[in-house]
Amino acid sequence: MPRYSYRAYGATGRLEIGEVSAGSRAGALEALAARRFVPVEIDERAPGREEKWWQREVMGGGRLSTPHLAMFTRELASLVKAELPIDEALRIAAAQPALPARVKRIDEALLVAVREGRSFSDALAAEKGAFPEFYWRLVKAGEAGGSLAAVLEDLAQLLDRTAEARAQTGTALVYPAVLVVAAIVAAGVITGLLLPAIMPIFEDAGATPPAFLRALAAAHDGFASWWPVLAGLAALLAAGFLAARSNSETRAAIDRAVLHLPAVGRFVRERETARFARTFAVLVRNGVPALDAVTIAAGAARNRAYRASLAAAADEMRQGASLSQPLMRSGLYPDLFLRLAVIGEETGHLDVMHLRAAEIYEASQARQLKRITTLITPVLTLLIGLVVGGLVLSVMGAILSVDELVLK
Repeated sequence: MPRYSYRAYGATGRLEIGEVSAGSRAGALEALAARRFVPVEIDERAPGREEKWWQREVMGGGRLSTPHLAMFTRELASLVKAELPIDEALRIAAAQPALPARVKRIDEALLVAVREGRSFSDALAAEKGAFPEFYWRLVKAGEAGGSLAAVLEDLAQLLDRTAEARAQTGTALVYPAVLVVAAIVAAGVITGLLLPAIMPIFEDAGATPPAFLRALAAAHDGFASWWPVLAGLAALLAAGFLAARSNSETRAAIDRAVLHLPAVGRFVRERETARFARTFAVLVRNGVPALDAVTIAAGAARNRAYRASLAAAADEMRQGASLSQPLMRSGLYPDLFLRLAVIGEETGHLDVMHLRAAEIYEASQARQLKRITTLITPVLTLLIGLVVGGLVLSVMGAILSVDELVLK
């Protein structure tokens, strides 16, 4: 019997999505009417259209990923900018084939909430943490000021920049990771396959293998004998690491320690400064009060030390202090950023100055990342060449010595 996929409003007004078996389209409509459903769309499923296991979402909960959120926001921004009502924009966005399945489901839930009379920002806030706080607060400010299209455009640009920065970091680490994996595989082949084939020849001839081969053989035998214990220790270390990350005090101590590491500390400082500056600038530019903007931007910080410094700054601002003073006392922010923040306060252009600071430190991050990847690739290549080359030369030397033993 044919199956029909449908989207229909139930008796409570909730949008329901599912399938129904019926002999015809009319029969499917009758089955939905019997369940007191008001159909919006109904289509016959073609054979073989069932979702494959590899197409299903494994992790459907939690916050939307930055690339997916950026895609959704960009689509909405272009539709709202064309002066479409938000419910119509959500309906059209849900029909876009490029949107992932989870984003479409959230879009449809938002559409139902908006059609029930709720504001778009309230619908976003109710979506169980799928959207970060700064996102729906910005939308709320845009609704109040009648500039929703501009707010969505700013959000799309902010999310695009964040996604691009993460993609650049991931791309930069691909080649070094491939080198390391290739070296591990090569070392494993040499020690796991070639070494066991060579060592018995020395034993049969009553000769002593080279010292390097003896060390490799001892390491191989030790791992073969103790691998359950080593695996257990690795599991315990992983569990301890996850427990430490879940503990707020330990995580905060780790985050503070990271800031003092050579090179890495500067990178993290500039990253957190750029993230705060851009988020704060976008919030203030769209009408969010500076105090609320600091509080919201604190939630976007990844490093706990920066999150705590911004929360403390917000507390002082409630008592009448400026933003720059508590940030100066924290000792976490670069001097250039602080000078730009002071200028922004004095001139009344907080958004402009913070946006300029974000651009400066984002450019600095890109330069540092390029410099690191430019240096790390030849260094890794040299180190891996020495390790793997040393193994190969040792094995080749052993093979030549085996030939000498055979000739004797």
